[in-house]
Amino acid sequence: MYLLNQKQETDPKYFKDQTTGVDLEVVSCEQLADWLCLHYKAYGVQIEFITDKSPDGFQFCKGFGGIGGFLRYKLELDDIKHDATGHEDFDPDEDFI
Repeated sequence: MYLLNQKQETDPKYFKDQTTGVDLEVVSCEQLADWLCLHYKAYGVQIEFITDKSPDGFQFCKGFGGIGGFLRYKLELDDIKHDATGHEDFDPDEDFI
C-alpha cells in the first residue's frame, strides 16, 4: 500500500516495483481520512472527531488541515516534566516504551 501526494501520483516511479521492474496496478484510490474511517478498528486505534463549530475546534481544524496527529502509545500529560521556562525536559536517548 502506498500513500501518495498529488505530485507523487504523477511520477511513474511509484507505479513500478523497484527490484523487479514490474508495473504495479492501482487497486483503489481514496482519501487517507476516508480510509482511516473505514479501517481504524483493524489496527486497534480510536478516532476522535473534532468539529470546527467552537473557537478551539476551528483553530485546531484550520491549523492541522483535518488530521491532528497519531499517537502510538497513551500519553500521560501529568508525567511530563517542565522546567522553569515551561519547556519539557526532553532526552532524545530516552526510551518511550
